[in-house]
Amino acid sequence: MPHPRSLLSLLDLQRIDLERLWLASAGWKDQRSRRRSRFADRRVATIFDGPAFRTRLAFDSAIDAVGAHRVDLPVVLGEREPIEDTAAILSGAVDAVVVRSTSHGALGALAEACEVPVINAMSDAGHPVEVFSEAFSVLERLGPLDDVVLTFVGEATNMLRSWAELTVPFAIEVRQLCPPGHSLEQDLREDLAARGQRGSVRVLHDVEEAVTGAHVVYTDAWPAAARSVGRRRLSFEPYRVTTEMLDIAGPQALLMHAMPVRRGDEVTADAFADPRSITLAAKRNLSATHAAIVERALEG
Repeated sequence: MPHPRSLLSLLDLQRIDLERLWLASAGWKDQRSRRRSRFADRRVATIFDGPAFRTRLAFDSAIDAVGAHRVDLPVVLGEREPIEDTAAILSGAVDAVVVRSTSHGALGALAEACEVPVINAMSDAGHPVEVFSEAFSVLERLGPLDDVVLTFVGEATNMLRSWAELTVPFAIEVRQLCPPGHSLEQDLREDLAARGQRGSVRVLHDVEEAVTGAHVVYTDAWPAAARSVGRRRLSFEPYRVTTEMLDIAGPQALLMHAMPVRRGDEVTADAFADPRSITLAAKRNLSATHAAIVERALEG
């Protein structure tokens, strides 16, 4: 069983846990060095499989902010030895492990075997730390998340899955706007409903229906097959975020992007530069929110 302070998905946190972490994030944003001495004897291992520019920067900054020591490991889980052996070594050497892996199964196996907290810094199943940070940015601007309508434009990515998880503790309405055949998995939607979901997840294919009344328009990169000329690109082009789409949502709507941005694909350059786009401002919250997550893993 994973350590009780592990964070593998946002479903690991109750509403009160999330609210406390957002409060701590606000504190870290205002006063980043307030607890540096508290964790001066702690070590945090980081394992990043594949490119991780923003995530690596956020966790490096966060670990430094709490005063812990980062141990960066060039390891691919399960490649050279059983994951259980890696977990045993880590459990005796560090106080927490931050993992970005293409395989959520491998990450879960590490967490099951580890005696210290494991933080999911992104997997194919979800990106809980990033969405936790993005939700904090929405909270800063709109207040309590209940009754927020977020339209996610694009295929079912790990970012969408984590946003959908927030509909369990909060009365958020997540609308996925996508071409037919790219909807969020039905079994995930059923699982969320079975958990006493306070909000909702809807899949829509009509732009006006999906965007009307949205407080946040959120998008992610198109799948690789849609980035070049062909049938897949033609199916995604009607779902490109434009200023006209933002206008349907209204003048107070916020535009957010998971990044990296491919202007001309999932979003036009004009829409990304629109004053309603808060993407870059939101990414500045990553270090503070990740400091709150690392602090939670190390305390106790």
